[in-house]
Amino acid sequence: MKANLYHQLKRESERLVVRPYLFNDFALCKSSREARLEQQNQFDSPVNISNSWDKTQFKNKVMAHREKAKSKTQFIFGVFDKREELFLGQVDLFTISSVLKWGNLGYNIHNQFWGKGYAKEASEICLKIAFEDLGFHRVEAAMDIENLASEKVAQKLGLDFEGVRKKFLPDELQDMKVYATNHKDF
Repeated sequence: MKANLYHQLKRESERLVVRPYLFNDFALCKSSREARLEQQNQFDSPVNISNSWDKTQFKNKVMAHREKAKSKTQFIFGVFDKREELFLGQVDLFTISSVLKWGNLGYNIHNQFWGKGYAKEASEICLKIAFEDLGFHRVEAAMDIENLASEKVAQKLGLDFEGVRKKFLPDELQDMKVYATNHKDF
């Protein structure tokens, strides 16, 4: 995979820009985090907003993202509304096997922006990055079997349902639904 291109990756749709975080994204990201609504459901990860979250912590996070890309273990991208200059959330690709060029797609849009199709649109851009820029062969999206919103995104992306992995997560013994595609079918 061509991880050395990570810092240059930037893809756009009509509404969105998907790209690695920049150090100067701090204010945009902080204001979006602060504008989140109360936790909406069990799958809506609460964001701990504290006064201690500062530019130094953000810079360290961005540098950690770059190191993960350099080691080809994970590629993390911010999702931005290009017209209104808003930070909407994040998409990422986690490398399951570099030999098989196999990864997992993750998507997380801040809850104040739900219901506008951003998760599907950003994930579609992320899949283009995976296949066209990073050389992945197969990408899957795995989700809790009760996470219907995440499943709906996978279906709208046109990913194929492959089944349920029983007791997949070792600590929680959680069952996961798996949807996937490959570079030829996408």
